[in-house]
Amino acid sequence: MPFAPTTTRPATNASVTIKFAGLMLLKPGAGNSCEIGIHRLSDTHSFQAMVIVSKPDRAPSLIRLLTGPLTGSFGISITPTAATTATAAPDPGVQAFTPTTTAFDRSREDNDELDIRWALDMRQMQASDVDFNAGARPIARLNTGILYTSNLTRRELNPELVRGTIRRPLHRFSADLAAAIHLPDRSRLELTWDEGGEPREFRLPRRVDRHDPETTYTVVLLNDPPITTAAAHDELAYYYEVLEHRGASISGPDRYTMAFTSGPTTDEIPCMPVMINS
Repeated sequence: MPFAPTTTRPATNASVTIKFAGLMLLKPGAGNSCEIGIHRLSDTHSFQAMVIVSKPDRAPSLIRLLTGPLTGSFGISITPTAATTATAAPDPGVQAFTPTTTAFDRSREDNDELDIRWALDMRQMQASDVDFNAGARPIARLNTGILYTSNLTRRELNPELVRGTIRRPLHRFSADLAAAIHLPDRSRLELTWDEGGEPREFRLPRRVDRHDPETTYTVVLLNDPPITTAAAHDELAYYYEVLEHRGASISGPDRYTMAFTSGPTTDEIPCMPVMINS
């Protein structure tokens, strides 16, 4: 089943924002969760997890959580207290921001830039039962929030999907994705992972911020190469390394590549995350 759609516009300044950047694949999981496959087969892309703490009238501070491949699941989940469980409405889990119920037309100028449907969906491109393999595991798992497009490519790039003689204009697509999370009073967001065989945990809000409602947090999951100069490379080729269809890799003639009118530079077209959703 795909992510449940919602027309509720995500807060771009939510109490907690989860940012997805680089080679990763987002798909619906059990219990209305989101499973994030982290591509681990490229020696030029390095996974990092960090938290950015933002306070009014102060420069953001950065907390590094993890650098290097995951050795176990990375959990991102709200843990309610007894008080919030008794008073708050049930959490719907992870939803996807789709502001209209009509079919998404990429060529329209009035599309909402936060619409999750800007993201490339590998199941729309290939087949409804495409999935990622062990090359994108262990996974990260999110149990709440509204997914949306947090960064779009420039119109001038004019990206196209190419397969054989077929060229499909994309117009624009999601360069980064995010999830907006509302933290009810007295609840907390727990980040859990394994490092060197030892379980780790980080909780939001931090103890020092509990009485500061204007503090916001951005949890960044990053799987990008270092950006120094523009480098021509096709991210779809990386994704096909970890995609499979009914247990088999996707053959060359069935694969897409990407083409651009003008070559991107530095972070104008970062390594985009993709969806496995339809």
